[in-house]
Amino acid sequence: MELDWFEVGERISGQRNKLGLKQQDIYDKMSISQNHYSRVENGHVGISVEKLIQLSDILNISIDYILTGKTPRCNKTDFEEKYSKLTHKQKKYIDQQIDCLKKFDLK
Repeated sequence: MELDWFEVGERISGQRNKLGLKQQDIYDKMSISQNHYSRVENGHVGISVEKLIQLSDILNISIDYILTGKTPRCNKTDFEEKYSKLTHKQKKYIDQQIDCLKKFDLK
C-alpha cells in the first residue's frame, strides 16, 4: 500500500483547523521549520515516525487516521456499554459529574 501524502496532509490540516490551531501552533510544538510543516500539510513531503507520533498527540487523532483516514475499530469499554443504556436524564447527570471532576487536580 502506497501512502498518498496529499491526503495525509489534508487530514492533518483538517484536524488542525477543526481544533482552531494555526500552523505555527503545531510546528513550534514539534520543533520543525514552518517550511517543512507546510510541505507536510500540502503533501509534498512525508514525516518521520517520531514526528508523526508527536503530531498525533498534538492533534489528538490516531496515527492510523492520519495515514489511512480510517479510525481504529475498538470494542466498547465497560463504561461506554453502561453509559449507552442510561436514560437521557441519567446521561446528563453523569456528564455534569464528569465536568465537575475535570476541575479538580486529583493526582
